[in-house]
Amino acid sequence: MMKYGAEHMEHKFTLSFIESEVRGQWRDIYLRMHLEAGEAFPEELTDPSILVICNLQGDIVQIVLHDEGCDCEFQFTYAEKAQIENFVQEHVNV
Repeated sequence: MMKYGAEHMEHKFTLSFIESEVRGQWRDIYLRMHLEAGEAFPEELTDPSILVICNLQGDIVQIVLHDEGCDCEFQFTYAEKAQIENFVQEHVNV
């Protein structure tokens, strides 16, 4: 996770499913991050979570890092996005 425009820093975490809801042509999938031992969220993040937006066929359109349930100035690295995509494809019925 990194602030937009900042040097990227990889974080190791596992994921769990919170909920999914259909919103018109989109399916919103909400995930929780659980940091691995020795990892810490960036100081400015209070309560991070993930919103994965898919089309109704299950294709991922966007992955958004939320803080306290809202969009924030942080984004995921390519490796973190790949981990999230793999989790959704393997564990979430879309």
